[in-house]
Formats: sequence, C-alpha cells, structure tokens
Amino acid sequence: MELIVYRFLARTYSKLLQGIFRPLCYLTGKGGGKFVKFLPKGQTYQVADYCGFKFNVNTIYPIEASVWLAGVYDVATSNFLKKVIKKGDVFLDVGANCGTLTLVAASLIGEGKIYAFEPGPSIRSRLQSNLDLNPQLEEVVTIVPYGLGKDKFQGLYSEDRSNRGNGFINREPGIAVDILSLDEWVSLEKLDKIDVIKIDVEGMEYDVLLGSKSVLEKYQPILYFETIHTAFIPSIYEFLSGLGYKIVSPKNLYSEIPFDGPYPTNSVAIHPSRADRLMG
Repeated sequence: MELIVYRFLARTYSKLLQGIFRPLCYLTGKGGGKFVKFLPKGQTYQVADYCGFKFNVNTIYPIEASVWLAGVYDVATSNFLKKVIKKGDVFLDVGANCGTLTLVAASLIGEGKIYAFEPGPSIRSRLQSNLDLNPQLEEVVTIVPYGLGKDKFQGLYSEDRSNRGNGFINREPGIAVDILSLDEWVSLEKLDKIDVIKIDVEGMEYDVLLGSKSVLEKYQPILYFETIHTAFIPSIYEFLSGLGYKIVSPKNLYSEIPFDGPYPTNSVAIHPSRADRLMG
C-alpha cells in the first residue's frame, strides 16, 4: 500500500512540475535540462508527440526527463538541425543515445536516410524501443551498433552512473564494444552521399574526425560537434580548416570562432559547398 501511495504522489508531483516548467520552457525558448533534478527518479511515461513521434521516458535518464518536462530536447541543436537538414538528406547521428536528435532529424528528412550510431548496449536498447514505437521509421532510421574512432579496435564502454545514459569508451570496468573509423564504415556501406553529421561522443570527437578524413574530403558534409573538451579543440579546428572547412557558432549569426577561443558548447564546420544551407 505504501508503494502504491508513493507512486501516486510521485506521479502527481511530476505532472505538476511538467505543468509549471513546460510553459516556462516554451516562453523562454530554453530546454528542460536544468529542471530534471526536481523530478522523482524512475517515473515512466510515454510522450505522445515528440517531433511528431512517440517517445519513451524514464526519469532516471536526464535526457529523457528533459523531453518529458519541456516537450523538446537541446533547443539550440534541434533548431540548428531544423535549419540545415533537407528532405532526402543522409544524416549521421554519431552518439545517438536514446534517439532524441534522431527523431528531430526524422521529422525533417522525408524519404532520406538516418544512421544512428550508438555503441552502448543499454542505451541502444532504449533507442531501439523508441524506434519500435514508430514503425513508420523502419526504412528511414538504421541503428549502427558501433562506436567511431580514428581506427578499428575493441574498446570498453561504461555508462556514467552520475549522468545516466551518457557513456565513455575505454573507462574500466566496461563492456567490450567494436570501434571503427567512419571512412571504413562508409566504404563498407557504399554510401553515395552524406549531408549532415552530428557528433557527441564524450571527448572522442577528435578521434572520430581523424577517422573521417576521406569522407569529409569526398562528401563535404555539414558538421555539428560538441566542443567542451578544450584540450582538443584547437587541433580539431586546425584539422577541419585544412580540409577547407570554416568553423562557426551554431547561433543565428554563424560568426566565425577563433582557434584560440572562447569556445561554444557546440561548434559547426561548414564547407563552402554547403554554405547556402546556412542562408535558407
């Protein structure tokens, strides 16, 4: 009886928080991430309309909890993808997690194709469950159960227990996962184009890009990548600049970012062949 009462009270309280924070997030244009700490953990819900799709939520996972609270996830990234992804594109979601941005892209891409890379078995199962809720995406989204790096090896994947859903490669103890370069994977898949790539891999962004050199030279995709691990950012910028890319802020003005900083949370690399997509 006590457990039933607790669940009822936790659910009622969570609904109250949603009623408060969702309008606030809508009015401010901000996500719900900073508010998820107020939610009781372990509450499960199904969002009926997230970017036009169904979405599973367990509030133990901050990413999922923020979707439930605010109705959106990572407003800046979602808005940028809405700006640059076109119908018929090929989009790579590298570090797809539970699929929040995969579904944003799916709402934009029409008959295009999405490859969602997620090496972590536990979080990949949550990604799969969200796709299973939306069978219309079966031909649009393909889950790729590998991590990407600069070369091929078997790494150890471990989940961040203080931020559930986030994971790292080569932190012990861990689960063995396969890592390969994007160049090798694209060669195996024989893709004829790649338009946009999002990379969020908890500090391995530089390795992913180094293993993507041939792909970047051939397809010149728009890149959106996390830049909070400052030790590697100048090297990333120099590497991409050497391939003809310009590094800009993902904000509306798309101002060029100095190689010596300050650095935004996420950066955009745009090749001149794709510059028109920032103008539309």
